[in-house]
Amino acid sequence: MLKRKINIFVITVLLFSFSLSNVFAYDYVEKENQKRVENMIREVYELKDQYEDLAQKTWEEDDPSSSGEISSDYYWWPIGSAETQNSGGKDFASDSPETIIMTSPFGNRPDPFGSGQTFFHSGIDIAGGRGLGQVNIIAAKDGVVVFSSKGGEVCTSGSHQSTCGGGYGNYIIIQHTDGNYTLYGHLYEDSLTVKEGESVKQGQVIAKMGSSGNSTGAHLHFEVREGQNDYSATVDPLNYVDPNNPRPANASSTLVEFIEAFEGHTKIIGDSYLVEDIGDGVKSVGKGVVLEYNAERFAARGYNVDNYSVGSTIPISVADSIKDEIISEMKSSVESVISKNGISLKPYQIDALVSFQYNVGNINEFPAAYKQYGDTEALYDNFFGKYVHVYGEVWLGLVVRRKAEWYLFHTGQYTDGWQLM
Repeated sequence: MLKRKINIFVITVLLFSFSLSNVFAYDYVEKENQKRVENMIREVYELKDQYEDLAQKTWEEDDPSSSGEISSDYYWWPIGSAETQNSGGKDFASDSPETIIMTSPFGNRPDPFGSGQTFFHSGIDIAGGRGLGQVNIIAAKDGVVVFSSKGGEVCTSGSHQSTCGGGYGNYIIIQHTDGNYTLYGHLYEDSLTVKEGESVKQGQVIAKMGSSGNSTGAHLHFEVREGQNDYSATVDPLNYVDPNNPRPANASSTLVEFIEAFEGHTKIIGDSYLVEDIGDGVKSVGKGVVLEYNAERFAARGYNVDNYSVGSTIPISVADSIKDEIISEMKSSVESVISKNGISLKPYQIDALVSFQYNVGNINEFPAAYKQYGDTEALYDNFFGKYVHVYGEVWLGLVVRRKAEWYLFHTGQYTDGWQLM
């Protein structure tokens, strides 16, 4: 993969070099062409920066000394792989899940026991491929166990209308740093490996699939409680987990890292970024932080942007903290726009739109485009793919970024975009 990316980079640079040589050779550098040449030169340097970041990242990934646990900001499908690995005395089943078969969705449903009545189902049910006590149940996300049946009442084989464990049988509830809670119900007796107050990591085996409580067959009842640990706060878990993309962290980075992959950065001098002109007198520093647009943020940190000319420096810690603040606020803004328009999106789709807004400035056209085209290729053609021009010309760097944002939105896979070209 790295070889392919290097080849793409080399070809791109050669194409730009050829274009530049033609412009200079035929004396085209007049006023009407000056902006075009400046953009082409800037793009070559940005591509160079992206290549260097890519190469460094790849070398680090190949270096065993740089390896470590991967944890995602996103939820994993709560069924583990059949194979486990031990780390720090704990078992992890973080490979492909043994089953993604969902037998009952969230919401109102006919009574599965045949009473003819309709009941509200507060989670999703996932069937197992093997017998009781065989399938690994994992923590969907890092967190702290706030309830566990371990050490308390033990529910054995379930039955219709069993009230053991409140109907959940043996179960576990985990609190996550985003304020949400996940519940894992009908667990196999004596299989629970975690107790109340214990910290757990994403992918860690917490129990085995069972059929305890109000259940007559092996399955996992999985709930997501949004913002509070209460039955009334349950939401559709498919807003957070996706059987078609069960391990998003396997191919992802954080939202900030995803955005940084495309922004590159201005030059570094010691522990500071160099302030640079990115065109038309617009000053930028770090990873896409424009001084003029963020004057108040800089002022809050004791920096008057009027005092910083091109060639001056601003500490990396200051610029990066502002960048992180911008991304956080943009995420809230995107979520607000989506909510006001009555659209329901998955977390990684929100991230794709945050990256888009960070680069373009707004997502004003998205709600109408999404309502018309949905999650289809037409959405790329009529929304993402429209924003690839600078001063009227297609900019390869923007094409790569738009394709990566669309791919993230459509599949949940985080990429640097090059492999999609």
